[in-house]
Amino acid sequence: MKKLYIPNCGEILIRNILFDVNGTIQFSGSISKDLIPKFQKIKEIYDVYLISADTRGNLEELANQLQVKYIRINPKEISESQAKNYQLDKLGKNETIAVGNGNNDSLMLKNALLGILIIGNEGATRESLFNSDLVFTNPIDVLDFLIDEKAIIGTLRK
Repeated sequence: MKKLYIPNCGEILIRNILFDVNGTIQFSGSISKDLIPKFQKIKEIYDVYLISADTRGNLEELANQLQVKYIRINPKEISESQAKNYQLDKLGKNETIAVGNGNNDSLMLKNALLGILIIGNEGATRESLFNSDLVFTNPIDVLDFLIDEKAIIGTLRK
C-alpha cells in the first residue's frame, strides 16, 4: 500500500494493482523473464492481482510463476468488461490501479483510481485508450513507474 500526495490533486491511496493478462503482460502466450523480478518488487508495496478470461489456459500457472493472486472471469449473463469492472469494485476501485489493453478492460480502466493502458505487441483498443489515465508501451515500464513514488507524483501532478 502506498499513500501519496499529488500536488494540486490531493492524496491518493494505492492498495491494489489489477493486471489484465493477454496483450498486457503476456504476448503470444508468454511473458518476458524480465517481468518476474519486477513483480517481486511491486508485491512488496501493493496487493497484486491478475485478471483474465484465461483465453490461453495458463492464468493459474502464470500467477504461480509471478507469485500473485488471480481472478478468472467467465461471465455468462454479463460482458467480460462488466465482469472485470465488478471485480474492480470488489477490490475497491478508489484504491486500485487497473492495467489493460483490450475492449474487455475498458470499464475497469475507466473506473479505477488510475487506468493504465499498455500498447504492446498485441495493440490496444480505442475504447480502452479513451478510458485510460496513462499510456505505456510495455509492462516493464509500468512496473518501474509503480515502484517509483517520484515518477507517480511527477506524472500525475497538475
